Amino acid sequence: MSKTIKVGADPGHQADVGRFALLFVILIVTIVLLGLVGIPRLAQDPSRISRIAFMILAAAILISTVRVTRTSERDQHVAGIIIGGIGIVGVMALVLTDSVIVGQIIGIVWVLLVISTPVIVLREVLSARNVTAQTIIGAICVYLLIGISLTFLAVSIDGWDAFFAVPPRSTGYVYFAFVTITSLGYGDLTPYSDGARLVSIAFAVVAQMYLVIVVARLVSVWKPHDNVAYPQDAE
Repeated sequence: MSKTIKVGADPGHQADVGRFALLFVILIVTIVLLGLVGIPRLAQDPSRISRIAFMILAAAILISTVRVTRTSERDQHVAGIIIGGIGIVGVMALVLTDSVIVGQIIGIVWVLLVISTPVIVLREVLSARNVTAQTIIGAICVYLLIGISLTFLAVSIDGWDAFFAVPPRSTGYVYFAFVTITSLGYGDLTPYSDGARLVSIAFAVVAQMYLVIVVARLVSVWKPHDNVAYPQDAE
């Protein structure tokens, strides 16, 4: 036996359209800010201000991601409190100690949290019963989050060891990240260490596989303004 899944408008999820759209706008603004202002190279600017700014940006991305989930308001509030608590602990640790290592460890924690955001949003996209406009917007958000995750990871690695052969400007991280995941490969910025090269390869492969497998499938199934059903095997 098989069941059908409708493709097209889904009135029950109109609120989700606004949530994914809001996340999309926030991610675009984040990318523009990273491209115009950039992130201080933590190895050269290990000041508290640069690291706090790093945490605030990461927290904003995390909270925005949590808001698109279909969890209850209570669970979202709890997640927000946890994110805020981690931020407060991080700020206190930076204020109470001048240790560079402590700052780097805090940065790694935030990077790991940011890297989890594409997975969270992708789960929401794949759990949607219908392929609608909100599904496509969510899928685009996942791709943008992959690039932002690579940006934060490159900054974090650069705080421990040189990520690039030639130190870039503060705006170079987001530029390199999206050049990498789009497989443009201009060559003006190249990863230096073995770890940096491995990370770059991994993100490039994941991003391309995501476009070919997930996004291409969703776009091929989506039919705007239609209400067409396609079969799915029942469990």
